[in-house]
Amino acid sequence: MREGVIDNRKLTSYRGLDEVLIDYALTSRAVLGDNFVGLYLLGSLAIGDFDLTSDVDFMIVTNRELSRDEVELVQSAHTKLIARDSRWVRHLEYSIFPRQKLSEKSSPYGPKGRDDSAARQLWYFNNGGSAIERSDHDNTLVTRWTLRYRSKAVHGQQPAAFAPEVTSDELRQEIRNSMLGWKKLFTPDSPYNNRFHQVFFVLNNCRTLQGLYEGKITSKREGVVWAKQHLDARWHALIDYCWRERQDTGINVSQPADPRAFQRTVAFIAYTTRLTEEYQLPKV
Repeated sequence: MREGVIDNRKLTSYRGLDEVLIDYALTSRAVLGDNFVGLYLLGSLAIGDFDLTSDVDFMIVTNRELSRDEVELVQSAHTKLIARDSRWVRHLEYSIFPRQKLSEKSSPYGPKGRDDSAARQLWYFNNGGSAIERSDHDNTLVTRWTLRYRSKAVHGQQPAAFAPEVTSDELRQEIRNSMLGWKKLFTPDSPYNNRFHQVFFVLNNCRTLQGLYEGKITSKREGVVWAKQHLDARWHALIDYCWRERQDTGINVSQPADPRAFQRTVAFIAYTTRLTEEYQLPKV
């Protein structure tokens, strides 16, 4: 696809979603003018295994930071978008990433803990959110790796023209640091004690651990296959249970987790954390 040209290829397996993404890319270009670089798929839309329970993750890249007027214009465009009578606008999640910040290869997960500095924040719409906010949610090496190596341009320059290279070892370092912090968040009295997050954390830890060992980002399905080949067999039943649960499109955070499954999940997080602690990063 040439820069500035949208062809008739399929972006996803869902025509309605393709139409929403392409239309919003064109709207973003019109709103931002010469500040618009492109709109790019992220998450499962880029890596694979997108389904009807997935978030619609993407990124808008700009040449510079948004002005106050541009922030208001983007907010207005987003408000109009989510007002549509379409299932595809209910779980949009995206950041607006200036090229300069993108090139810096910043990570929130360092050896001294999480970096929550305001300087790392981007303009961001949370999953299903209506109001633009500041967040470092996408300011990670995982996002940069996905953009450069797996993303599709819905409209605009191809990612390889500007997205920074991220090495396997840089990716491993961020993955390891992030995984070591999850055990503290996932306890029996955790706010994640619900059906959605119980499933999410098990499947996510499968693929994240695979990412640590292999130095790349994979889909949840790939993570499940890898985990059943490489992790202790006592976890196979829990992994299979979570994969089946994920196929239910009605799964959500308001539903309580099955108590036994949640107890096993807490233990699984402890197990994968221990494997992460034991993993030796290659010496640079």
